[in-house]
Amino acid sequence: MKITVTGSLGHISQPLAKELVQKGHHVTVISSKPEKQKDIEDLGATAAIGSLEDADFLAATFSGADAVYCMVLPANYFDHNLDLLAYYHRLGNNYAQAIDPPNTARCRLRDAAAASSRCA
Repeated sequence: MKITVTGSLGHISQPLAKELVQKGHHVTVISSKPEKQKDIEDLGATAAIGSLEDADFLAATFSGADAVYCMVLPANYFDHNLDLLAYYHRLGNNYAQAIDPPNTARCRLRDAAAASSRCA
């Protein structure tokens, strides 16, 4: 399966991407940091460098995926000017716009095993 994972190389996304690759899936990992590209590729995944704030980037990256794992990344909670609810809404709307229902499986990947059993 072709699976796109958000969350770069975080505590959830890195082990998920690693296990999916080990199970033979073609995995694309989204990161906003270009310096993460080599580490992503070292896992055997494809790096997609861009912002979750960019709905067009997400749509292009999700295109052709059988499943996507979408998470909302932590914001700078110490920024007193941050409207956290607006941040969550913005990212959620970007995900909703980017997912192409006829071409992307609607699965919730709770763990790597779920990717193989529930979305196959």
